[in-house]
Amino acid sequence: MDLFTNNVIKTSNGVSRLNTLIILVSVINTATGQLGRCDQTPTQADVTTPSENNGIYRMSISTKGNDTNIYRPDQTYVLKLTSNNPTRPFRWFMITVEDPDVDNSPQFDHKSVDVGSLKTIDTNRQARYSERCYNSVENTDNSDKYKVEIHWVSPKQNDRKQTVRLRAMVAENSEVWYTGENLTIILEKDNRKPLDSPPYSPTDTCNLCSEARYEVIFNGRWSRMTHPRYYPSRPDDNGYSYMVGASHSYDYILWQPGDKASPGLQKLAEEADISVVEREIINAMSLHNGTRTLIRGKRHYHPDMHAPSHAVFRVDRIHHLFSVLVGMKPSPDWFLGASRFELCTDIGWLEYSEIPLYPWDAGTMDGVSYESPTSMTQPVDTVDRVAVGSFNQESPFYQMNLNELKPFAILQVRRLDVYPLNGVECSNDKGTDEAVINDEGISSYIDEEPRVLSSRQNTEECVMSDWSEWSECKPDSGNCGLGTQIRSRRTQRKLNYEGYLVQTNEQIPIENCRTNENDALVQSQQCFVNC
Repeated sequence: MDLFTNNVIKTSNGVSRLNTLIILVSVINTATGQLGRCDQTPTQADVTTPSENNGIYRMSISTKGNDTNIYRPDQTYVLKLTSNNPTRPFRWFMITVEDPDVDNSPQFDHKSVDVGSLKTIDTNRQARYSERCYNSVENTDNSDKYKVEIHWVSPKQNDRKQTVRLRAMVAENSEVWYTGENLTIILEKDNRKPLDSPPYSPTDTCNLCSEARYEVIFNGRWSRMTHPRYYPSRPDDNGYSYMVGASHSYDYILWQPGDKASPGLQKLAEEADISVVEREIINAMSLHNGTRTLIRGKRHYHPDMHAPSHAVFRVDRIHHLFSVLVGMKPSPDWFLGASRFELCTDIGWLEYSEIPLYPWDAGTMDGVSYESPTSMTQPVDTVDRVAVGSFNQESPFYQMNLNELKPFAILQVRRLDVYPLNGVECSNDKGTDEAVINDEGISSYIDEEPRVLSSRQNTEECVMSDWSEWSECKPDSGNCGLGTQIRSRRTQRKLNYEGYLVQTNEQIPIENCRTNENDALVQSQQCFVNC
């Protein structure tokens, strides 16, 4: 028989030579790395041409809202293959996920493109991974079927604009099978930022001629009402750790997805203890890089987990980003937070923003639920999202996508004050229309900061402010025992206005002050909390 003929020839024992040919092609595909387009012709078929579907059989994908033609990276979706006629079941099926460019190249290498992966649902036992085609699943038996569900995990987050095609085949018998319309879904990647992304991407340079003071507010939302699945059985033990973080430079990283957790992040995520990460932030304080302000907000436990946690911090042209962390208990090693939140924009310091927060996994402990038994992850994994869309039915996020998961907290950041800098070279088109606090504490706006500053003041002198009160003693571990407390001070500007020397509350970068290089801005000391 000619390999390209459409005729099916029966051998003397009744076995279709088409079956033999398809098996041979499958072996060739396997041996060559399964290059090219998957041939979904059923191995049991006596005909090589699919029948017209007429809407009897359909493949659909479960997406929320109106976004039926897009997918979010690294999310789990449910594919459903159904018969719309109760008298027309199907026996065999195949579902393939692929790049549509496979149609243009017989030598297309599937491994070179990330199109995600198909996962069978073990409880149904209706599907298995196909040995004929790459990224495909097929039926496990010949029983009549009216509905089959398969998981598709979308591609990882990357810069590529990836189009994905999901293609299905269903067969009623050896003579009637279907592909094409109603059994093919084409999805484009959703290039919108994740829901919890800051509004601006980090930039390595900030040219604003000012500094700013901000307030960050953590508003907890985790409750039995908002997250009922496997909510902890002992809610009195639930709680958020202290909010801890820093304003910092572009090169400093407190935490970010894809990195290994620092010892401080590990302790916070596993034990809701901020002592180590707090020391890491203090040790990284620097005038020219690293961190500037230690951010610290109150911790809240049940029943006050909805109470806001506030902190105030400063940013400047070097330290124009901030990052925060909040541990959540009980959990294996989960935490909430924002990483590398940019506040410096082309039109000035960001005025206000709020983002939802979802759990992150520090990658140091294994555990699928809030209260599940844990063990150390070997080897240690990187920081990543908690397994939203998990295939484990014991997970609080079983078959759940990020866009249908309610936030565990809302993070708000708002600008309080802007302080102009004097004698600093800046681009004239940067940082205009900034709010400035004058000597009477009244907000005003200026059009061009350097010009107004030079006209407002003639001389400049710096002084160190008084030390703040020592912070509450925070035990290094547990609820009592040896701990740490800190205090801080800042450099302030003295201004000479027409012969009157006025000490303002404006903070000035220490590098612009004539002060001793050894003058510390933050001090820490050991303390003790009685048990």
